[in-house]
Amino acid sequence: MGGSYLEPGEETCVGSVRSVYMFTDLEGVAGIDDWDPRHRDDAAQARGVYDRAEMQRLFTGEINAAAQGLFDAGVEEVLINDAHGAGRTILVEELISGVKIARGVNRPYWLLGISPRFGALVHVSMHSMGGTPDGCLCHTMSRGYIYRANGKEVGEMEMAAYLAGDLGIPWVFTSGDAHACCEAEAWVPGMVTAPVKEGLDLNCAIHLAPVDARQLIRERIAEAVRKACEIKPLVLPGPCVLEVQKVEPWPAQIREGAERVDAFTLRYAGDSFWQVFHHHVYGKPDLPLPE
Repeated sequence: MGGSYLEPGEETCVGSVRSVYMFTDLEGVAGIDDWDPRHRDDAAQARGVYDRAEMQRLFTGEINAAAQGLFDAGVEEVLINDAHGAGRTILVEELISGVKIARGVNRPYWLLGISPRFGALVHVSMHSMGGTPDGCLCHTMSRGYIYRANGKEVGEMEMAAYLAGDLGIPWVFTSGDAHACCEAEAWVPGMVTAPVKEGLDLNCAIHLAPVDARQLIRERIAEAVRKACEIKPLVLPGPCVLEVQKVEPWPAQIREGAERVDAFTLRYAGDSFWQVFHHHVYGKPDLPLPE
């Protein structure tokens, strides 16, 4: 499965995308079908350390393949957002030359370092939104949450794309679980995808061998850059409303300016998705758009 291919001789966007923003996550990696063990009781014991080290190696391999594919397509700047968990999952020492990486805790905003200079947003190693039938490791901003933007349920991929869209940056590529790839294609027709595994249940999937997954990512992400001019940014029309529902009641103390719809749902209203998202996650409804 994937986006449609260009036929020989068709016009492409080669040379028009110089900078690419890469948003990454762990759960869409080929070879991974269990949760990050960092919160397990044995996280500091041999098994937990081994399991996480294996996941980090597999993850970093796909990131490098994606970056190499971007460079193959003529991209000059690649900024990688280590967006999984605490933002310290990619093995930085093993990254290929030429990339930059944004990582760490206590982030001032989610898409670290993003600005309008980026010509495309790419998602690498992604999972589908929470509740997706058979989606391997599917969730949305942790387990037990449902996010709705202007009444439509969104996953982490769509939220990152809406934030980038407010800066005029199109979402052009997704790799990961086949269910995540189908989700991406439904939101952005014509986008190129690279399904590296097929989820069969929450903790079960059929995986490509890592070497094959990396080759697929490298080839298809280069294709995505070549057709990036055909994709428009994903923008949520204002006024924007973000509702966040969880399985347990929200605490008595909530963000200033948030509306309590019921015990389980909070609502944020604003002029843009950038505003309502950062209001909920960071308590910063007035965070300015990067220049």
